[in-house]
Amino acid sequence: MPALSRKFTRHALASEHFYRVQSLLSAVLHVVVPNLETTGQRRTSTQRSTVNPTMPRHRAFQPLRPEARKAAELLRQDLDRRWLVSELSDLVHLSPSQFRRIFVDAFGKSPIAYLTMLRAERMAQLLRETDLPITAIASAVGWSDPDFASRQFRRSVGVNPSEYRRISHKTPSPMHPD
Repeated sequence: MPALSRKFTRHALASEHFYRVQSLLSAVLHVVVPNLETTGQRRTSTQRSTVNPTMPRHRAFQPLRPEARKAAELLRQDLDRRWLVSELSDLVHLSPSQFRRIFVDAFGKSPIAYLTMLRAERMAQLLRETDLPITAIASAVGWSDPDFASRQFRRSVGVNPSEYRRISHKTPSPMHPD
């Protein structure tokens, strides 16, 4: 019995020690954390290229540069066009590298990732509102290969186009309840 009592006493002391350390750490963090500052460290091109294109990056909000706004508008107006970054940069009178940097700073993703997002949004709208075949919808938004379109749509939305259509037809739209 005395051995059990010693184990219990050691355990109680260890628990008490743990709670003291936890309390001390909490008190220190309570003082230190409010005084921490973060830096707006820029990312390298390699880091930017590895960012998941569907996830927005944290960025400071600032006015959009006219070149970025014009490029985004061109992409929206002509979704089905086979865009190249060099074409877009020429249209806004910037070098391709300067254009990429400005576009990523403005929208948090590369021009091609932004175009992919726009195409996926338009494809989702057509899947909800029409009964067109998925191959026709993929072609209408600028993806000539339906398999590639399905992969990009799934990467952007989380489900493949046929599953999205099935789900969206079962769920009434909040804008147009049945």
